[in-house]
Amino acid sequence: MGAVGARKATFLSCGARKVAFLATCAWREPRTVTGVLRRGYPHAVPDPLLHPDLLRISRRGLLTGAGALCALGVLTACGATGPAPAAPGAAASGAFPLTVEHLYGKTTIPAEPVRVVTVGYSDQDPLLALGVRPVGVTDWYGDHPYATWPWAQDELGDAKPVVMNKGEFTGTPNYKFEEIAKLEPDLIVGYYTQMSPSEYEKLTAIAPTVGPPPGFPEWGAPWGEYTRHAGRTFGKLPRAEELIAGIDKQLADARAAHPEFAGKSVVVAERSEPGITFARSPNDQRSQLLTGLGFVVPDEIKQLSGDKDGAEVSDEQMGLLDRDVLLWNTGFSPEVRPEIERAPLYSGLNVVKAGRSVFIEDPLVSAAWTWGTVLSLPSVIDAIVAQVAAVVK
Repeated sequence: MGAVGARKATFLSCGARKVAFLATCAWREPRTVTGVLRRGYPHAVPDPLLHPDLLRISRRGLLTGAGALCALGVLTACGATGPAPAAPGAAASGAFPLTVEHLYGKTTIPAEPVRVVTVGYSDQDPLLALGVRPVGVTDWYGDHPYATWPWAQDELGDAKPVVMNKGEFTGTPNYKFEEIAKLEPDLIVGYYTQMSPSEYEKLTAIAPTVGPPPGFPEWGAPWGEYTRHAGRTFGKLPRAEELIAGIDKQLADARAAHPEFAGKSVVVAERSEPGITFARSPNDQRSQLLTGLGFVVPDEIKQLSGDKDGAEVSDEQMGLLDRDVLLWNTGFSPEVRPEIERAPLYSGLNVVKAGRSVFIEDPLVSAAWTWGTVLSLPSVIDAIVAQVAAVVK
């Protein structure tokens, strides 16, 4: 999606923003289409009351096969008061007002935000790492309190953010505009997500909105850039750089301890549906962890993926996965391993014969790797290194 164009989103009064937001809701006429085929799902998923410009290709890559559906929450009208905000960590003295550049333009933030809502799937992690506790977060997958995984619970503390889209993950962002407005945010953050121009406009009608990091495709920024982006948004860039440096050192120490990793080719793979493997591109955080350890993603996978987070590989094309190391991320669906191993070409791959096809089956390790954030990575690097080091000599 192209950038919306440079713009500055300035604060309106809460009442003015609600009036502007309600004016944008006029498009909600009933749809005649009763379902839409989601990438990552072999069947149509009911999709009522979506604007036509939301019927774009959804993102397979967030987590193939994730998300048991649960009852949809009833949306409430704008005007109610949300939960009291948790106090964020102090920003640098004199940091505000500030202007943040992002993929969709520029957003001016006149004062330190205290009621922040995150609409990206993993946005809460870099914010929590910087001491910012959102009043509303968006659920990705996993049944954890306040959509916060164990690696971020300490940073969440006693905050109790409202969880939007609980159990509704399909691979396509679904912004609950009324629910967001009810929380009366003074800032909306949408880093790890995608949005159409009209969705961005609707969010900015509620509160100033900061989109994904500039200079990268949607979903495709390195973990460090998401962290820096949060640092710039909240006037805490020095602290963000400290956190990044800590993880960079952990990766550097692992590379030094395992020089055998350097230059070895690797493919990170997930089973998306029967007969189809999703090979992760160099843009994806799962592959980025491996390149941070010294591995390289083959050019063929990069070319197949383009600027996306990966590419589909049929079982008939499984030879494309035959590299020095083949790393399967299956912790969220361990039942797919027998299916993978029964694929006609699998047992004949050199990487399989050499015992270098590795399955990451621990659910927590798999999740921390999948999230690939400043909070999750420290808990997963050693586990990934240990499994890979066992087969790479």
